[in-house]
Amino acid sequence: MNDPQTATLDVVVVGGGMITHDQILPSLYHVQRTGRLGSIKVCALNSAPLRALAESPRFAEAFPGHAFEPFPPLAEPPEKMHPDLFREVIASLAPHNLGVVAVPDHFHDPVIRAALDCDQHVLAVKPLVPTYAQSVEIERVARDRGLMVGVEYHKRFD
Repeated sequence: MNDPQTATLDVVVVGGGMITHDQILPSLYHVQRTGRLGSIKVCALNSAPLRALAESPRFAEAFPGHAFEPFPPLAEPPEKMHPDLFREVIASLAPHNLGVVAVPDHFHDPVIRAALDCDQHVLAVKPLVPTYAQSVEIERVARDRGLMVGVEYHKRFD
């Protein structure tokens, strides 16, 4: 077992939009800078939001030397969609790493379940899922597999 004081997590962020740009990726880069995170992969439906993240002057200035691995690759035409690529990217992590779910609310459930099926811990932006029944099933699966599921609240009052 890894020493919890020196263990690092590899991360897959599913979703490359505003929340990833404004909240998730800067937070991950900061934690990576402390040595607690290993690789960061970001998966989106297409390459356009990933290109915007990769070319952000804000990140270059605040986090020099930090980068993420984009899925699909930045050279991929932005009109080409990859609706199931997140499943492959999550599956590429060794078990017991971290999947961050930053997609529109109604897509949370399939992404969370894909991460749990691959034995990954999960952090989802709020809400966890749209229905109580989905949350009960996610809790059951996570407990059965010894995994943690958390909810990130970047906006407290909406």
